Amino acid sequence: MRAPDAGRPARLVRRLCSLAVRGADAMTGGHGRLRLPADLPAPLGYDAVGVDAALGPRITGKLPRAGCVFADAERWWWIVPSGADIGVTWPPAARYAAGALVAAHPPGSGPRLAHRPEDGIPYTHPVVLYIAVCNAVGVRPVWTEGRDPGAVREPPRGRGPGGAGSAQSLR
Repeated sequence: MRAPDAGRPARLVRRLCSLAVRGADAMTGGHGRLRLPADLPAPLGYDAVGVDAALGPRITGKLPRAGCVFADAERWWWIVPSGADIGVTWPPAARYAAGALVAAHPPGSGPRLAHRPEDGIPYTHPVVLYIAVCNAVGVRPVWTEGRDPGAVREPPRGRGPGGAGSAQSLR
C-alpha cells in the first residue's frame, strides 16, 4: 500500500515545471515564454534570437529555411535549439533569449507566430541565422571555442610525428 503523500513531491515538481513552461511572469521577472504550437516538438529545448522588426524581412530573405518565427511591431524572434549562444558572440543588435523568455506584454499583444515551418521542425539553423544577422547589421562573425577558458586541452591521440593525420604523412 502506498503512503498518502508518496506522489506529492512528483506532483509538486510537475506543477512547478508546468508553471515555468507557461512563462509565469511572477516566476520569470516580467518575462513570458514564446510558446511553440503543441504539435511541433522541440526535443533539443529551445531558445530565441530576436532583432528589430525592420531587420526581420532582410534576415529571413538570407535564410535557406526558417523554423518558427514570432513577430510583433517591435521584434522578430527565430526559434533555435537550446545553447545556440555557445561558441558565438551574437551582435549587440540581436537579443538572445535563453528559454525563449522575452519581455512580457499585455494579454493579446506581443510576439505571435508569424511563420510555421512546413517540415514540422521548429528550429532555424543557428549558425546560418548567426551569419545572416551579422551580415544584416554589418559586423564580422566572432567565433569562440565555447569551453571553459581555464580548461586544459589534450592533444589528439594517434597524431604524433609521422602518425596518421600529421603534416608529415600528408606530404
